Amino acid sequence: MPRALRFLAVLLLGLAALTAAGWVVLSRTTRGWFERDLDLRSTLAVRAAEKSLARNWGTHSPRLKETLTDITRDERIMSAGACAMDGELLSATEAHPSEFSCRALLDRAVQEGATPSAPWSTTMDLPAGPVHVSVTLLETPESSGAIVLVQDLSFLTRREATTRNILLVAFFVLSLGAALVTILAARFAWRGWTAELQRALHGGGAREFQPLVRDVRALAERLARDADAEARGGSWSPARLRSTLTQYLQGERVVILANREPYIHERSAKGVEVLHPASGLVTALEPVMKACSGVWVAHGSGSADRETVDEHDRVRVPPGEEAYELRRVWLSEDDEKGYYYGFSNEGLWPLCHVAHTRPLFRAEDYEAYARVNRRFAEAVCEEVDSDDPIVLVQDYHFALAPKMIRERLPRATIITFWHIPWPNAERIGICPWR
Repeated sequence: MPRALRFLAVLLLGLAALTAAGWVVLSRTTRGWFERDLDLRSTLAVRAAEKSLARNWGTHSPRLKETLTDITRDERIMSAGACAMDGELLSATEAHPSEFSCRALLDRAVQEGATPSAPWSTTMDLPAGPVHVSVTLLETPESSGAIVLVQDLSFLTRREATTRNILLVAFFVLSLGAALVTILAARFAWRGWTAELQRALHGGGAREFQPLVRDVRALAERLARDADAEARGGSWSPARLRSTLTQYLQGERVVILANREPYIHERSAKGVEVLHPASGLVTALEPVMKACSGVWVAHGSGSADRETVDEHDRVRVPPGEEAYELRRVWLSEDDEKGYYYGFSNEGLWPLCHVAHTRPLFRAEDYEAYARVNRRFAEAVCEEVDSDDPIVLVQDYHFALAPKMIRERLPRATIITFWHIPWPNAERIGICPWR
């Protein structure tokens, strides 16, 4: 279908270009026909009245004006005027435009080669609209001058509009027909081609597909060999990691519990921005999540985190790739202060690092720590899809979570990793809740 749509778009553009070119050619051709027709009508009208013009030729002759009025009885001739060769206007009908000068018209007609047998004409724009002006020379013993006829071109504009509308309708009908034929033809052709290819892959089909089938089978075998070799050794890469996890975890979904989230949604002047923390934890574990398409349970700390999750506090990440789910857990200010800044960072962190700063242990901090660990453990249990999941619990922020998860999921595989030095028994004994 994408190929059919691309072909259809090119077809429609081509038809539109042809229609536009046809409109330009047709309008110019028809305008030329109409102007030549007007020139012929002007010549015939003047020749028919030539004897009357010769008898009544003279300055301000009433009969000359009557003859000119008779010429304008044609519905398309707006006005007529009689000009002497010296540029004097001898007579004209009432509607003759004052913008026309006999001297200017005669000069242009003579310069451009007008003769009694070949009148000169041009198109001009007046406030009332475009007009066609023709100058027919008279050279008889009784009269010497020219007859200027002004003809209305509004009918030509109407005809051009009608022609344009007909072309547009024809283009629409032709485009619709071409679209339907193209889509149907592509659909039937593609269906037949895929069916024939499937039969060829299963050992049947037309003979012309056999070389392609051989190439596909050879490629599949080579890729299988390469995948096995890469899974067994070589440098680590996303592909090898995915192969290894598939081999040893049987494709099970992994749930990671960590305080830090891999993607943070922050509100800024530009709107909601997505931040990717420069964290060793995120760098180390995100490839596992992309390979296993699991769930990352973390604290939602961004100012726009709540706006980007669904009704279950989940959002798929990374943006544009959506390889795994991020489940956000919300903490109050008191919980975050006691669990994170208090017990974790003022107690466990200096204790495990054997820092020169004395660790601080407060009962209210531990209560918040235990309460938050319970909330995160419950979130993990809500996200698993079996009774024996694989759960990776990250860092000293969740020292109590593994036991809490074990109480709910006795068959789970729970792996705990601290990103700080692991304390010995004597050191951890300093903690009141060791």
